[in-house]
Amino acid sequence: MTMQMNSHLHRGFTLVELIMVIVITGIIAAIVGVFIRQPVEGYVDLSRRAELVDAAESALRLMARDIRRALPNSIRITGGTQIEMINTVQGARYRATPPGAPAKVLNFSAPDNSFNVFGQHLQEGTLSGHHLVVYNLGIAGADAYSWDNVITPASDITIANDDAAPTAGEQTITLDDISHQFAYESPRQRIFLVDGAISYRCEGTALNRYGVYAIGGGVGTGTPVTRHVNGCTFTYNPGTATRAGLVTLELTLTDGGESVRLLHQVHVDNVP
Repeated sequence: MTMQMNSHLHRGFTLVELIMVIVITGIIAAIVGVFIRQPVEGYVDLSRRAELVDAAESALRLMARDIRRALPNSIRITGGTQIEMINTVQGARYRATPPGAPAKVLNFSAPDNSFNVFGQHLQEGTLSGHHLVVYNLGIAGADAYSWDNVITPASDITIANDDAAPTAGEQTITLDDISHQFAYESPRQRIFLVDGAISYRCEGTALNRYGVYAIGGGVGTGTPVTRHVNGCTFTYNPGTATRAGLVTLELTLTDGGESVRLLHQVHVDNVP
């Protein structure tokens, strides 16, 4: 009697019962998987698209920032996939008329290596590797890329406050090159301080940024701005005397079967 009771208490699952449990569990898991598969895949796809949109927007914002800072009439596009511009560090207005001694006025009829500027306060000190540009038109005879006389050559530029100037806030600019003569006067007396060129290039599946490098020189090594590039198109309408220029940037990114296409337009002030 006792032995029979102990045997009954220690009975386990039979093989048939175990197989039935496994089969039923598999069926339930398959049914549940059908219902949760699509939401999970949708979430993964949505996350991938969001990452692509964020990467494309970040790249376009960086490009737009550099384009807005570009020297007037310096934007140029090659093959629809490369855009280059001269980077402006600062800008001011040069002294062209009294008040003040004639020595403080920028002379366009003869070489002049010392003159005053006013308006925006420029960085003080002696700058190497920088250049001054007056009235860049981007055409033959007035093209900074061609090193026409709208841009200073490679020489040091010294900027200092002029406390004796009749107008507060004026600064004196002195060029090491005593023979430089700017070619044309700017109707708005605008002068720009630049430090080199910048370019963006779609190469393979990457959008790379080059710069700042010497104007008209080698571009050096690029820095990836974004990857997964499946296509890019850059166009530029230089505008007219009464209408700003317009740069259109189109960027397509593709990853894991997901693709996004963003278009961004940047207005360009080309008044030199």
